[in-house]
Amino acid sequence: MGEADDMELIYSLIGYPNETEWIEFKEGNSDPERIGRDISALANVAAYLGRPRAYKIWGVEDDTHALVGTQFDPYHAKGKGNQDLQIWLRLFLSLHASYEFRCIERNGLRFVVLEIDAAVGQPVCFDKAPFIREGSSTVRLQPGSAKEARLWERLQAGDFELKIAERDVELDELPSKLDIDAYFGLLGLRRPTALEDALPFLEEQDLIRKQDNGRYSILNLGALLVAKSLSSFAGLRKRPIRVVSYAGKDVLDKTSDVTFDVGYALALEQANRHLLSLLPQSERIDGAYRRMRAEYPERAVRELLSNMVIHQDLSDTQSSPVVSVFNGRIVFSNPGESLVPKERMLNAQPKSRNSALAGLLRQMHLCEEQGSGWDIVVASCEAFHMAAPKVESDEGLGTNVTLYSGDAYSRMKKAERREAVYWHACLMYARDDSMGNQSLRERFGLDDSRKNTVAISRLIKECCDEGLIKDEDEDAGDKFRRYIPYWA
Repeated sequence: MGEADDMELIYSLIGYPNETEWIEFKEGNSDPERIGRDISALANVAAYLGRPRAYKIWGVEDDTHALVGTQFDPYHAKGKGNQDLQIWLRLFLSLHASYEFRCIERNGLRFVVLEIDAAVGQPVCFDKAPFIREGSSTVRLQPGSAKEARLWERLQAGDFELKIAERDVELDELPSKLDIDAYFGLLGLRRPTALEDALPFLEEQDLIRKQDNGRYSILNLGALLVAKSLSSFAGLRKRPIRVVSYAGKDVLDKTSDVTFDVGYALALEQANRHLLSLLPQSERIDGAYRRMRAEYPERAVRELLSNMVIHQDLSDTQSSPVVSVFNGRIVFSNPGESLVPKERMLNAQPKSRNSALAGLLRQMHLCEEQGSGWDIVVASCEAFHMAAPKVESDEGLGTNVTLYSGDAYSRMKKAERREAVYWHACLMYARDDSMGNQSLRERFGLDDSRKNTVAISRLIKECCDEGLIKDEDEDAGDKFRRYIPYWA
């Protein structure tokens, strides 16, 4: 956009009322933290209002909208610590924040236009906190508020899923690109004999779209679900599931690396079977019988594999969903920071980046109902008396969930025991119950000897002191004390 166009933009914007939420006018405020908060707020309010972008303009009086010019120069301004403003903002804003500064000189006056694209997929944060506009004010977006819920509805509208993966596909080419038979089979539907009669089902579910020229566009959702080759679609080359196994506890000795280059409706079962074949089994005594049991709970493995796919950031073109199998642990990795705080995964309101994909995978019985997956993972680990799953998540790293093999309480580190206590309290709370000494002993596979009872009491006290859990009823006697998560 040239200077003339930008001045036309300014003339257009100053015609709006003062309280317009997606426009901010300033004369000379160059406070870097204020600018960072405003970028977050304006990106989020643009998404909230269904607008493609929002604006912050320097050189215009806020009240009168008079054109007065500004001394602010974004190319020479500094952030905190005397760092260049542009670099400093990138460090503190979400990676997916998209914005551009432009300077205009007109009639001896300088104006600065900051054009901010609407948030996509998740709220834009500044210093790890999301902001929003309330009238002409920038405020923190309150968790659990009606405005946050509405914003997430907008953000979860499936923009990426409905974009075109490939256009101008001839009718007779579609079966070579999409596994149409698998689509009908997994949904339990009878496929029409004629290809033309099958296509309306795919169009209705937004897998394909008929073009005005009579050809078809394959949408990302269709390719992600039932592509015969995901990597054949230019924008989806990083999306296939990989399962990598190593001989030891690090990445020095790789033993296999398998990529499942088909849509997820096909790949999830293939990857799950392959992954289970890599996992060790151990001999267990069951009464008079010796039985072989997998070192990891199969339900947890299956659920984490599905979660890795469903919750990935599909717009990330640098990373792919990967399962890494080491000696003693499995790591499930996907691009994209968790949309809920990691300590609230079990009880928080569920959020998904890819709601259309998740919905179809649920209809195909390839993943659990929304919000129940983490319950299954934690409960499965408890049934095996394993250490609790470990979650690491940030914008740069993505999300990693690690399962550790082994079921001996005595072999767990102190930190692992405390994490297990926290997740056990969360699981009990989700079941409308609370944790006690006995339930925690059962979780760890310990008997009711005095030694174990005392050890668990001590562990509970440590977790209370650390603020992981709290008394359900502070007036209850020692024998009747029950515990709930700290946030309950």
